[in-house]
Amino acid sequence: MLFHVTAAHDHMTCPGREGGAGSDAVRDSNKWLEGNDEVKVLGQWSHQPSHKSFAIIESDDFAAVTALLRQPMLLGLTEVLPVNDGIANRKARGWWGK
Repeated sequence: MLFHVTAAHDHMTCPGREGGAGSDAVRDSNKWLEGNDEVKVLGQWSHQPSHKSFAIIESDDFAAVTALLRQPMLLGLTEVLPVNDGIANRKARGWWGK
């Protein structure tokens, strides 16, 4: 199943607040981007001025998703929404190119 993730924090909870973008705190807070055996991160994009990141992830286990996203959830609002692949659905219905 695919999920769209929006993770946000503010300037007060930003991991780069003390040591900057190259700090250990930033490195550790972004570890989730690597995914794991149960959750595959298909893509991730950030908008640094708003302290937001967006990702598409894939997993069959929502508990594994929440475990992977524990760090961003501790920093601020993290929203995880199940989504459908509209392109795959259109192709599966035989509608592609018609």
